[in-house]
Order: sequence, then structure tokens, then C-alpha cells
Amino acid sequence: MDGQQESDGGDCRSTPSTGSTDPFASGVDRRRLLESSATVGATISVAGYLSQESTERAPTMFVFNNGDRTVSVIDTEADELLESPFLDTTASFPANQYGTSADSRYDVLWLNVTGGVRAFDQHTLEEIGSVETGFGPNYPNLTPDEKHLIVASGGTTTLEPDPDESETHAIVRIDADRESDEFGEVTGEIETEYTGPCDATLGPDGEYVFVPEIANETVAVVDVDPFEVVARADVGEPVDDGNVLPFMGTASFGGETLVVENGEGELGSDPAVPREGSESIWDISDPTAPVERERITRDDGLPAAPITSEIGPDGEVAYLFTPDAAVVTVIDCEAGAVDRELDVGGRSISGAWGPSREKLYVPVQTANHVAVIDHAKREITTMIDAGESPTGAVAGTVRPNTDMSQRFLGSLSTLGIDVGDQEMAFCPDGNCYCG
Repeated sequence: MDGQQESDGGDCRSTPSTGSTDPFASGVDRRRLLESSATVGATISVAGYLSQESTERAPTMFVFNNGDRTVSVIDTEADELLESPFLDTTASFPANQYGTSADSRYDVLWLNVTGGVRAFDQHTLEEIGSVETGFGPNYPNLTPDEKHLIVASGGTTTLEPDPDESETHAIVRIDADRESDEFGEVTGEIETEYTGPCDATLGPDGEYVFVPEIANETVAVVDVDPFEVVARADVGEPVDDGNVLPFMGTASFGGETLVVENGEGELGSDPAVPREGSESIWDISDPTAPVERERITRDDGLPAAPITSEIGPDGEVAYLFTPDAAVVTVIDCEAGAVDRELDVGGRSISGAWGPSREKLYVPVQTANHVAVIDHAKREITTMIDAGESPTGAVAGTVRPNTDMSQRFLGSLSTLGIDVGDQEMAFCPDGNCYCG
């Protein structure tokens, strides 16, 4: 489909031109080396005894490791790492709010990659579809009825503040129903002006999509069917100099609240006004007329710029991923105030609820583990080992049936050995996020 040329998003693993860092630059961790070597040996020794059994259904978390292109498969009942097979791609923000409940039988992983999205079967971890949007950054989310994937394409805080007048962006609807003859095909496209659509989040009825538009200083409200923009809410005035720059957002499971991450500064790869960040709390009880009711700033105790968020299943609190502070910041949505900070041990830019929505799983890029937050206690209960530079996560109820090749290549990749094509993720300056 039509779109802009792919932007210069860097490979999160090693692309000097974008300032990205090589996760293996300082050598391979000895513990990881020993564990991976043992896995390689075990994989080879049992190769003759492997058989394809029916795929097990069980609550599972999939964590995508940008550093070695593996996916860590986690048992969310025991909170244990099961395996990290090779995927040869990665994701920073897979579609992760709906289609992942304990009762869901949805079995597709939608991954955002540079230039589009790719679909993988949870049973086999094999690709079953892909869509090129023509834009470097892409931010997907699945509708609650599991029929559509909505993708915001083109937005990032590194956009030029004074663009060429001909540049446009897009919001795309894709058929996500595996039973449909049109599965994986584009069924709707909204070409916007240079608005910078930077995320897509839905209320529980799935009727409307909320899309922060970073270059337009608005939150767009999109009717899923017919696929069209029905309203745009102005985000107001910045806290200090520059612009508000709304770029990511999350709607509550109850459909009353929307939280939006703001840049608070200027666009560009080297902004004249540095981005300090803020968090807005919006009332979306009337979805076509969102109203901002609170904005939480650094002066209010926000420890660092928020990158993304997840709202608790009861809607009482939001969990903000604030990587520069190496914490997850908990916000009381009713009070409009910082509740507490949870030390996750490094930089994290995203997270996802487990199938029961009782625990939040937070990949920590700089520590190679996943922090597990118990929502009822609002505290971290355990850390789970992952692959190299874990970034995005999504829940499922399928336990994949991987083969010897996937496990063997995963072990080699974990050792720092280049295998496969090492597909790029959109990671401006190595950050792997829209903001």
C-alpha cells in the first residue's frame, strides 16, 4: 500500500549510524555462555527423539529479545522461563491489550517491525502473514473482538519539526481474523497529514480507537467501522517551553479512562528544547469527546519521562514505564498523583498483562530479565531470566511446540553468533520506542 519511505530506524543490536549499541560488545556473559552451551549439547543429543505433539494450551508470556532475536517463553503460573527459541525478528510493542485474556483462544502474535507488522502462529512460532506500511515506526493493537488490528504508522519524537509539505502518515486497519479469507490484508487506511500517529489503544467495546498524534498536538478518535476519524481532541498547552507532544496512550479495560504519555519539549533527533515528559489522565466516558482532567509533571514527582503505560484491570492505577529512572512508576488515576516507584533493575519501555490480568510482566532491556509485578500487592514479586535486551511482551494461552532447529538457533544466537537475517526493529538511536 502507499506510504512514506522507510525511515532510518536502527537495528537495536548494532547499527553505528544510529548510535545503537551492540549487546555483545563487552563479551558474552560467562553464565549465559555455559547455559547456552549446555542447551546446544542437549538439543543435539535428543534430536533423534523429538516428536511433534499437539500444542499445549496454558497461560503463557512471550517476551521478544531485541539483542539476539529470540523469544523467551514464560510459564505465567509458575513464573518460570521455559525456553528461548530463535525467531529471527523482534518487536518493541506487540499488540498486547486484548486477545490475551485467560478465556481467549486467539493464537496470533502481531509484531511491529521496521516498515510494517508481521504475524506469527503461537503454536509453531512460524510467520503466517505480513503487511508493509511503508513507514519505519508502527504501533499495533488488536480490537477486543479479535477481528481487526489497528496500526498507527509514522509517528516518533524524532520527526522533523518543519517537514516537507508532501509528507503524510497513516492509520491502518488489518483483518486479524484467522478464519477470514482476508486474514492479514489491509481493509482500511486513513491517510493523515503530517500528524505523527504514534500509538493505537481501544476501549472494551472496540468501537473507537484513540491515537495520540505527536506532530499535530491532538488525540484522534477513530471509528473502527466505518474506518474514519470522527474527532480530534486538542492536548492543550505545554508545561514549559516547546509543545506537549502526545505520543503513546492506554485506554482502561473499563472504558472510562485514557492515559497519555507526553514528550513536553520539541520534536527532532536533537531538540532545542529537551523533552522532560508528562502524563495526562483523560476522561473518555464519552469516547468522541475526550477531556483531559489531570496532567502529572516532573514537579509532581514523576521521576523521569514516561514512555508507555498499562492500566490495571480495575482502572484504579496506571503503571508507567520510566526507563531513565530504572523504575515503573505507579499512578493513582483517581487522585491524579504518583503512588509509588517500583525498582525493576534497569531500563524498561513496555510491559504486558498476563492472561489472568493479575500480574504485569516487564522486560528489562539492560538487565536481561523480566520483572513480575503483582497488581494486588503493587509490588515486584520475582525476576525471570530472559534473552539479550528483552523489550516487548505479549500474553497468550498457547504453549508453542518448537522444533529442534528453533531451539538450536536460539542457543547459538544467545552465544552471540549471528544467525538468520537479523531483521531490524524500529529503534531510533537504539531506544526502540516511539518517544
